[in-house]
Amino acid sequence: MNSQTDAIELKTLLENPEQRIHEFPITATKIFLAHAAMSPFSHRTAKAINEYVNKVSSEGQWEYLYADAETGARRYAAEMLGAETNEIAFVSSTSMGLSMIAAGIDWEPGDNIIIADGDFPSNIYPWLNLEKQRVMVKFIPRNEDGIVTLEDITRLADENTRLVSLSTVNYVSGYRIDVRAIGEYLQRKNILFCLDAIQSLGVFPIDTTYVDFLAAGANKWLMGPVGIGILYVKKKNINKINPVLAGWKCVQDNHNYVCYNLNFTESAKRFEPGSVSLTGIVGLNAALKLLLEVKIQHIADRLTKFRKMMAPALREKGYHVLGSENQGTISGITSFTAETQEIMELHQKLDTGGIVISLRDGLSGEKCIRAAPHFYNTEEEIERFLDNVPRVSKQKIYAMTK
Repeated sequence: MNSQTDAIELKTLLENPEQRIHEFPITATKIFLAHAAMSPFSHRTAKAINEYVNKVSSEGQWEYLYADAETGARRYAAEMLGAETNEIAFVSSTSMGLSMIAAGIDWEPGDNIIIADGDFPSNIYPWLNLEKQRVMVKFIPRNEDGIVTLEDITRLADENTRLVSLSTVNYVSGYRIDVRAIGEYLQRKNILFCLDAIQSLGVFPIDTTYVDFLAAGANKWLMGPVGIGILYVKKKNINKINPVLAGWKCVQDNHNYVCYNLNFTESAKRFEPGSVSLTGIVGLNAALKLLLEVKIQHIADRLTKFRKMMAPALREKGYHVLGSENQGTISGITSFTAETQEIMELHQKLDTGGIVISLRDGLSGEKCIRAAPHFYNTEEEIERFLDNVPRVSKQKIYAMTK
């Protein structure tokens, strides 16, 4: 690789340690398996941000310095989702995107929404906040594996169900829902379908054929900056969502500063009321471009391979692995649990040893370790991680299964 603009060849990257360290500097010192929490920057993302910041320091924060990155990030996000560029808006976070959808729909008393007990709070609170408008929130019952199926939806949906909002991947168990099957059913029932996609966007293909809205922050699997994210609004719904935030950028004639015509733009840009994080946009552009170069399906295949390496090995050592092993439900997350004190000690041991993983509360309240590798991790790193996970004693296995 001779320059930042060279495309990444996945096979070459993984076979060349120097190139891998160059592209992903964190690999020089750590085995980073916490992408479901907060990702490091790649070299090219850091370089793009640094170059932009240096130009700004000598030239000013002018539009010409970030315009190409903004256009590119919107185009890459659309490509990743099989969408059109006018269906993409930039938001500060997943929570902001989902909140704008929740607040922008004209709800009627008696409408109900279906969400999953066990999803991350970003996809819970925007909908619970509507209860003061006499909108009913229905919960799919929680289970320790975070499993949500079409049957869960059909049991709860009725003539007053207006919207279903789900996480594409459960943040603890790693269970990945069948977006197409659920979305196809909801479209037949004329029910809106919304996704919190932060745990899968950029690493697993997402079929948006039957998806009405989607939000995802950039700081996890996209390996982009905190404070920037993507909001997708299907074109047919753009005029059905009232912009709850209004500012100079979301109107049609947004460079006319003297005539105040509140005519919202006929694209998802109507959900961008003012300036977004410009360093965020620059970083997001570089991050999205890198993932698309590697190809999302290649990344998905690699993460599926890692799951299939980890789950059986952890079970053989006596741990309880969350989630499902069905091919279509595997994601980049592998979480496992044992006796609480042992899990906390293991987390400390791994962290001290330079293996970065997450400690989380499982959906049943138990402590668990969550491993979330990315495409640039190697099989050797996964094996080192597993070698550092001790076997659970027979007494503890018995206590867990009794």
